[in-house]
Amino acid sequence: MTTAEIEQTAQARVGLCEFPGVNCPNPKQADAGSTGRPPKYCGIEGPGVDGKPVVHNKATAWAAKKAVQKRPSDATGVVSAAPVVTGPVTTARATLENQMLELPRRLDQLQEFLTGIAEAVRAYGSAEAVAAEVEQLQASSRAQLAESERLRGEEEHRRRQAEQQAAEAEDARDEADAAAQEAFELLVTAHRETAAALAAAEEARDEAAAARELAAAELAEARQELATARQTAAADLQQLRAESDKRLADLQTATETQLDEIRAAARAAQTAKATADAERQAALQAADALRTELRDLHTQHRTELDALRADHRADRNQLRTDHQTQLADLKQAAADRLAAATQAQQSAEQTADALRTQLATHLTPPPTPDSE
Repeated sequence: MTTAEIEQTAQARVGLCEFPGVNCPNPKQADAGSTGRPPKYCGIEGPGVDGKPVVHNKATAWAAKKAVQKRPSDATGVVSAAPVVTGPVTTARATLENQMLELPRRLDQLQEFLTGIAEAVRAYGSAEAVAAEVEQLQASSRAQLAESERLRGEEEHRRRQAEQQAAEAEDARDEADAAAQEAFELLVTAHRETAAALAAAEEARDEAAAARELAAAELAEARQELATARQTAAADLQQLRAESDKRLADLQTATETQLDEIRAAARAAQTAKATADAERQAALQAADALRTELRDLHTQHRTELDALRADHRADRNQLRTDHQTQLADLKQAAADRLAAATQAQQSAEQTADALRTQLATHLTPPPTPDSE
């Protein structure tokens, strides 16, 4: 398929569902005014890559895109391995590596395209033909810019998924006790490093967008110069091709640098997460051991308390019996002492009466003769 046919097909598909692997005739979902990129899929059930009905949305589009990428290997008759569940960071890394591997082929296509334009300019020697070719080049550049924007949107979606998974991991870490505090701090540090890596990637994408805008401005200036100076069209076009090659090479170098930084940050985050999981597991095991020990101590304490209570009841009953026996003995002794005291008092009173009688007898004077 030629470039013109590709451009006509792309223009015919404007506004239609972009589900991978199929040419869905349904229009895209209407934008409800939400933030972010506009919807790219129809949200209606339709045929999938394997012919089975599936709803065309973001969740199923990712799986369909993976199936489309696996088609060449499946066509050779090699039995594909079982699907491996990967995270958003690993998926983004694989996507970037595939795009970097595809970049030389696209550069070769662009070089062939520019060479064709130069040959057409030399063949026809017409400013109108040059302008038409430049217009076609601009259309191709716009298509490539749209593809870059789409890739950036997908990368943004994967980044949001990574942030959501990090939030879920943080919620799980909140359930750990004080023994997992150090692991929590390590995970927060890893999250910050990941955020810094994502910020660096976003800055690189902004720089790439600025470079594309600059290339578009220079392309417009080149078109104006070609319209006014037909004699220098070939030279200007050659210079533009050289500048485009240089910018693409610079962009490839910057992208590889950012990719290395993202890989390093991802490895650091995975290491920190593994450490946090190990320490959290150790903390949970220690907590289980502590709970088991507390249950054993509680059981032992309850057994000892029951034994002490039984001993206390026996001692209390024995003391009550002894006290009652001693009280009865004391009462009997007191009664005996009271009886003895009463008897002694009676004897003393009788003795006192006898002594008073004898005293009275001795004290009475004898009768005198006068009284007779």
